Amino acid sequence: MPEPIIVDTDPGVDDVLALIFLLLSPEVHIRAITLTHGNTSLTHIKRNAVTLLHVMQKHRELAGLTVPLEELPVLAVGSELPLNSKSIFATYFHNTDGLGGIYDAGKYAAPADWEDQILHKAAEDADPCHHRAFRTTERDAADEILYQLKQAPPLTVSILAVGPLTNVALAYQRDPVTLSRAKRIVIMGGAVDCPGNVTPMAEFNFRADPDAADIVLGASKGFRHTPEGYRERVELVAQGKQAPSHVVVLPLKGAEDGNIYRKDYERHVVPLKNPLGVFCNAFLEWTFDVCKRLFDSDSLSVYDAFTGLLLLDLIPDKGDGCPAETTTTKSTLDKHWEYQYCDLRVETSGQYTLGMSCYDKRAWHQDKPSWNDAPNHVQVITRGDGARFNRMILNRVFDAGIKESSGEQ
Repeated sequence: MPEPIIVDTDPGVDDVLALIFLLLSPEVHIRAITLTHGNTSLTHIKRNAVTLLHVMQKHRELAGLTVPLEELPVLAVGSELPLNSKSIFATYFHNTDGLGGIYDAGKYAAPADWEDQILHKAAEDADPCHHRAFRTTERDAADEILYQLKQAPPLTVSILAVGPLTNVALAYQRDPVTLSRAKRIVIMGGAVDCPGNVTPMAEFNFRADPDAADIVLGASKGFRHTPEGYRERVELVAQGKQAPSHVVVLPLKGAEDGNIYRKDYERHVVPLKNPLGVFCNAFLEWTFDVCKRLFDSDSLSVYDAFTGLLLLDLIPDKGDGCPAETTTTKSTLDKHWEYQYCDLRVETSGQYTLGMSCYDKRAWHQDKPSWNDAPNHVQVITRGDGARFNRMILNRVFDAGIKESSGEQ
């Protein structure tokens, strides 16, 4: 059975590619897409999400596929502001609309009634004959996250967070017991052992809401990736108590090999005339030009989609660190990813270091508390198999037909 997941996102370029990748991945079923401020303002974020989901609807129709209404993802609108800090956007890279200016340039048109579509209409959502690309909700993003976790058995739904962590932090603040029902929280964010990408010290997602990032990482306190730790989580949730969360972070350095190259884009994507190809070409041309202008690079780092692949590779591990012998999770994860556990924190008040990822690197201090409280226990990815990711995203999203290695799907 596909693993149910919630995707918390701020649809700019790499978020859109991550969503397409996961919507086309049989290993998962996206129960909800929750929207946050981030790459651009929430108004543009909403338009991009609605547009993308309509593209996916056209893709299914072309393939002769139908999805029952109850299987469509819920689209929930979240916070337009960070918890405490001032808003920042990444429009220097994604453009004002988040997708390279495709609407104003006439390269792609959002549904004319996209704003109306996102409003919750209970009668339409209950009508199986009503043609929809997604379901709506009266709940905001944080409450939708909690609702989805309450509706499923404990420790079965994973959260993929690829934008600022405001919505996830709000869910934690409102109901930490219910949030701890998540199987794991997989995050793209942070600059660990490397410079930042929006300031010398900070990566964008953590800098866009450092307080939220620090709160969510703190949910990992007490987590043990062992059979005993898993049993403890099961027992605590059964008793209606907060359990430690399995928090996995893919930071900049660990994600640096998750790329699509211009030569592959020109060969496999530019010629496409199907709904996905037309939509993606509308913003990828701009994006590759920006990569060249800003970074003198012919590659596009799609961190969020790379994080989606990480989530897929984590699926068979239920959270006890000991995958069943009938699965290949351990060998797949260990073959394609490297990681460490650390007491990772986020700076929330520094004049020069706001959003900085912090952990204690003093070798002689490793067995002592670093911050005068219980340590976080975050699984930090330090490297991923970029060549494998490149093949998989080109094949799944753009039907490139590249030969894959044994074990890739």
